[in-house]
Amino acid sequence: MDALAALFAEGFQRDPLFCHYIPYEQEREGILKQIFLKYLNDYWEVLTVLEVPPLAGAMCIYPSGTQGTERMVLPAHIRKVYDRINQVAAPQFYEDYLTLDLLAVRPEFRGRGIARALVEVFSRRAKEAEKPGIVEIYEPANVAFYEKAGFRLAHIQPVGETLTAYILEI
Repeated sequence: MDALAALFAEGFQRDPLFCHYIPYEQEREGILKQIFLKYLNDYWEVLTVLEVPPLAGAMCIYPSGTQGTERMVLPAHIRKVYDRINQVAAPQFYEDYLTLDLLAVRPEFRGRGIARALVEVFSRRAKEAEKPGIVEIYEPANVAFYEKAGFRLAHIQPVGETLTAYILEI
């Protein structure tokens, strides 16, 4: 679990959302690892986690209807960051859905089709479940990647003055 949390922390180190809410780069990866480790531990039973050996990439699928993340017990300074991040979540547009919640590929394995393969698995799972599959991203450059994978841009949500959430649906 620790290695998986570290992969996600490394993968989201430069994500605009986390850069916005955790502005000090030297602290970001450690805080992210704590958040992801707690998230994985608390929600392991409801998450679908797919890993590409040797932990080159991984993805979490999170179903709607799961108890909210407010039950996570985190240190106060990390709780504040986590609460601010979750206030911008956009699944309010859907009643029953699957969320591609986390997707990360180690830098040395990028460009090998790992992310594309994981997204294809997610798309199949959403189709099999007969539910919309959604992903919420904050990096505008990633919109094209998801659109090539068959997603459509469903909603754009400004988050403050300098950050925008992009909700894509399959």
